[in-house]
Amino acid sequence: MAVVNGVSLPELPAESLTLGNSLRVRLIPLPHLQSATVSFFVRVGSRYETAQTNGLSHFLEHMLYRGTEAHPAAHELNLAIERLGGTLDAATHVDFTSYDLTLPSETIAKGTELLAEVLLQPLLTELSTEKQIIREEILEELNEAGQQIDIDNVSRQLLYPNHPLGFSIAGPLENLDRFETGDLRRHHTGHYAGRNSVICVAGAFDPRELGATIRSHFDGMPAGGPITPNGAPSETAPMRFAYVHEHGSQTDVRLSFHTPGVASPEAPTLLLLARVLDDGLSTRVHQTICEERGLAYEAFAGNDTFEDCGVFDFGASVEHMKAPLLVETVFEIIDELRRNPPKEDEVEKAKRRHLWDLRTVRDDPEDTAHFVGSSALFGLPERLGTMAGQVARVTPGDIQQAAQRYLDPGDAYLTCVGVLDDRLLCDVRGLAGA
Repeated sequence: MAVVNGVSLPELPAESLTLGNSLRVRLIPLPHLQSATVSFFVRVGSRYETAQTNGLSHFLEHMLYRGTEAHPAAHELNLAIERLGGTLDAATHVDFTSYDLTLPSETIAKGTELLAEVLLQPLLTELSTEKQIIREEILEELNEAGQQIDIDNVSRQLLYPNHPLGFSIAGPLENLDRFETGDLRRHHTGHYAGRNSVICVAGAFDPRELGATIRSHFDGMPAGGPITPNGAPSETAPMRFAYVHEHGSQTDVRLSFHTPGVASPEAPTLLLLARVLDDGLSTRVHQTICEERGLAYEAFAGNDTFEDCGVFDFGASVEHMKAPLLVETVFEIIDELRRNPPKEDEVEKAKRRHLWDLRTVRDDPEDTAHFVGSSALFGLPERLGTMAGQVARVTPGDIQQAAQRYLDPGDAYLTCVGVLDDRLLCDVRGLAGA
């Protein structure tokens, strides 16, 4: 039991083991819960792709649902999972993909067997049906002219031009149309291997019984070779402004800055910087943008981190004519924090809220599995107390220095998707220094 800043933080009772194929296993028995979650994390995502293979990781994630040797149709597979009281969820991210199966405690062993089927024995059939589904998903991010209109995708293309970190996760339609079973097989063989994966189970279960189940059903996974991501660009992008004309009632705005990654010693400071700016309705971003100036219904600030780099974003959707004023206001918020450190009580509140969030991780088996499993995948501390201690040591001066170092207006990238007439476009370009 760790006590940090007066907040008691029970540690997670994690048991660790590694199979012969290098698959890392984390077992976290939480007998006070009624359910358990088995989660699988693998190094596969848009960051590991090329322009020709962009979207393949996401397509493969979808295709694993379409049947296994024992359950050769998607309906049969889903029915088998649902009869156990579970639902299989998956998500492809930039630098990893996760699969989560939450079940009643009495069916977790059988559910783990089914997850092994999904991951190790996919048939990869019915490509045409799944392509139609993903096509609709991709079209949600495009306008009638085929332009990308998802503000997050447009922003990342601006920050990381011609680099996988700037790819969309779903990829372009032309790639989807071209992918075949052989492409999926090669991608599956190259990434879904023991050295690149972690399986984590959290909740109500017998760790001895479940450990044996995992050994029995995941020992057959090949060890594979280590996967390393495409390194972050060493030079910043030359363009600092992107605008996509898209009809609608509002313009989406993102102001973005390059930051270090999750393994950086400054990661805890950047975490608290984000909480000082945007962690509840009383914090600076919401209070200034929404409550005081009425510019937006909601606004946000946060750090999107990868292993070796990250992006600190400010964003909101506003009436078109308010876009320049929103950008000016964000710069004002940044300037205040760069000139003056946050107050002690402001930082202490942010620390307490972070500690409370850490303490409640053990209330949800999926939250627990994701905290430990994703940390193991990227070699980060897996103990709540370690993270809490790192955050507790951050000072107001540290936060101010991080703002000075990483939130320099001269290094900002501005992205707008909406309707800006010539005058508005000139105004926001000027603010972006473009």
